[in-house]
Amino acid sequence: MTFPASARQSAEHRPILIRDRLIEMVTGTSAAAVVVVHGPPGLGKSVLLHDVVRALQPGGVERIGPDGDPEALRRAVAAEPDTVVVDDLPGLDDDAVRAPLRSAQEQGRRLVVAARSLPSWVTADRVLDGTIDVVGTQDLLFDADEIRQLADRMDVPLSADDVVEIGRTTEGWPALVVAALRSRRSDPTMPERRLRDLTDRFVRVDVLGDLPAAERDLLTAAAAAPRFDAAVLRLLLDGDAVPERAAPARLIDRWAAAGWVVPASDTHWRLPEPIRHNLLADLDVRHPGRRIDLLTEAVRFLVAHGRTADALPLVVDSSLDKVTAGGVVRASWEPAVARGQFTDLLPAVNTLPEDVLAADPVLLLLAAVSALAPPPDLTTFARRVGQADALVDQGTLSATLLTIRSFQMVQGRSLGDAAAAQAAERSGRTLVDAATDAERRALTDRLIYFEWQAGANRLAEGDLDLAETVLGAAVTAARHAGAAWHEANCEALRSYTSVLRGDLAAARRQVKSATDLADRNGWSGNQFTDHVHLTRGMLDLEQGRTTGVAAVLHEAQRRLEHDAVPPAARLALAWSVLALLRGDETAAGQAELLCGHDYPSNRLPLNRLLATIARAHVQLARDDPKAAALELEGAIAPHGHEAVLTATRARAHLAAGDPLTADRELAALADAGGVAPLTVRADLHALRAESALQRGISARPHVHHLLALIERTGSRRPILLLPALREAIAGGLLDGPPAALATEIAVLHRANTGSLPTLSGRESQVLASLVGPETLADIAKALFVSVNTLKTTTRSIYRKLGVANRHEAVRVATALALLPSE
Repeated sequence: MTFPASARQSAEHRPILIRDRLIEMVTGTSAAAVVVVHGPPGLGKSVLLHDVVRALQPGGVERIGPDGDPEALRRAVAAEPDTVVVDDLPGLDDDAVRAPLRSAQEQGRRLVVAARSLPSWVTADRVLDGTIDVVGTQDLLFDADEIRQLADRMDVPLSADDVVEIGRTTEGWPALVVAALRSRRSDPTMPERRLRDLTDRFVRVDVLGDLPAAERDLLTAAAAAPRFDAAVLRLLLDGDAVPERAAPARLIDRWAAAGWVVPASDTHWRLPEPIRHNLLADLDVRHPGRRIDLLTEAVRFLVAHGRTADALPLVVDSSLDKVTAGGVVRASWEPAVARGQFTDLLPAVNTLPEDVLAADPVLLLLAAVSALAPPPDLTTFARRVGQADALVDQGTLSATLLTIRSFQMVQGRSLGDAAAAQAAERSGRTLVDAATDAERRALTDRLIYFEWQAGANRLAEGDLDLAETVLGAAVTAARHAGAAWHEANCEALRSYTSVLRGDLAAARRQVKSATDLADRNGWSGNQFTDHVHLTRGMLDLEQGRTTGVAAVLHEAQRRLEHDAVPPAARLALAWSVLALLRGDETAAGQAELLCGHDYPSNRLPLNRLLATIARAHVQLARDDPKAAALELEGAIAPHGHEAVLTATRARAHLAAGDPLTADRELAALADAGGVAPLTVRADLHALRAESALQRGISARPHVHHLLALIERTGSRRPILLLPALREAIAGGLLDGPPAALATEIAVLHRANTGSLPTLSGRESQVLASLVGPETLADIAKALFVSVNTLKTTTRSIYRKLGVANRHEAVRVATALALLPSE
């Protein structure tokens, strides 16, 4: 095995990041016999080949470097190695080089070839049939995780924002990433100014230096737009007398194959940022004003053809006439908002001057949306909505007026002013009810948004049934209208409503629906998903699980400060329940921080109650029932939530050792408790059973009611929160509870107060197999182990889970989330 000196030095003296994913692409069992690694300089091709050689069997590799020649290649092939590695050898299309490569392939040798451009013998049909694999520019660029790993290796601390910034400015180009990290060291070896100069020189000389003048001119014209498809590229190239002008799609294909462009979306392409920056600087020097002319023509074409969403990034990236830019932004409002595509829309709004904004209510509403971008500027939001409201006809239903009323609902809830939110809703509802069916059909998207905000109003008031009805209707309308953004947002809020209503199965379905929509459309990091995380945490807590819940709640909390109407009280309640189940002081502290008056949304009726209950739970978690009772003094529950408040008071009395007072309060609520959510009714019966056990009398009637409720809901929290009841059920001291439930409660409590059982990889595999109908003999055969070995493994699983048989193992593992629920 040979290593050219230059290759050894470049690989051994640069900060090395072993890129397992690329090594697997080149050497893995699914890799083709011929792999071509190609792209401009600085992508780490030689370093990758060095790692590939080390990964392959020693003695079976011959490597030819840039200083080699056809004769050296022939000698290497003649040595009959397992693999021939060719690193940027000139003349790959020449017969003198192709002949020995063909010979090696015919002998069944593995070929790994690195080149700046694709050889002509790498054709699409050979890639499609698996004869050749191609590792191109897009594969070789560093992703965020690799930038972070390399920073750790170079001992350069980076925040999440730093990683994004380096990825944006360097495009993940390995050589540029290394240079950027060197400039960020505490003792920088490369000052910022020198980094810019060297980057420009590297791109100009090493990356673009070998380009023919005609090709460079085409790329320069394409660089005028931040992203383009074939139609936009045709406009940008207009006037360039080149054959490709008539077939821009073929030109894009050729550039993509060469690594000059990378995907910007499913339908658009762009130049890597360092290349584009260099080409634009050259264009502005050689042809001042040419870039603006190109972009203006492209924008006019796109707007004329109804493609305003495609025109938006051109508006942001240029100095178009601001009135023209305002027209483009205004026309983009409907399609962009309906699809949740704010990435281009909001920056475009921010390019517009005040005089253009102030004259147009639609642009003012877009500026209001922009003000809600994290962190939200509620003062500017209110000012923009007020300006827009002053410009529209108040007596005629219009898309703009309906949006204003919706925004006013958001504004009212953000200030904790439920009355203002309801007044805005009533005003809008009056206009909607007076409109004709045809007028309402023309405003479908705006009506869905209005109903979404109306559903949020009902939830804030505590009217859960009506909130479910309104949000459910909005989801259905959004689905029929193809408004996925509205559908996802409504489903996320609806899922939390279902948890409060005690419909845990519905909440799980709605979480899945919202998550699927978010994943499919690239919205997983958007603000509305905080409700999804909150619902997931509450579902786990209802089922009695605490493992992993803190991470889920932290994910919800990470977005909290960025929300215009932060669900602080709802999140506080989740943290407080976690604190009770685990006896966790940290969780109690998190809950306490979210209950304060610094969150105006805590003043909304239902949130006010939830914050009060969370504060009481915090005191109970700290074993101070007297303080908990004080927190609840004078609390007023919204209509329909009296049972929740009474249950919390009873919990405090029981913790203080006063079961008689607790039972009296609960007995007085008997009639109202019948219409409470199923999970709350389970709480009431569990509390009365706990009271009976503490007093030494029979708890049987309440236990039977409790068992029926938890069987229907799947909730285990009501039992786990009450020590006497939990111990009586787990210890088999009560008639009625099945043995499987007793085992499940015992294991859940152990996991919540200790740690989750740890299974080996083989044990997890066997556990998953136990779910099905196969016998142990069938499972052993499928896993290629003996029946005796399998029995030993299953006994180990049973011991760790604290169960006696296969059925209990599956039930307990599902309760602990070691197996997926059905």
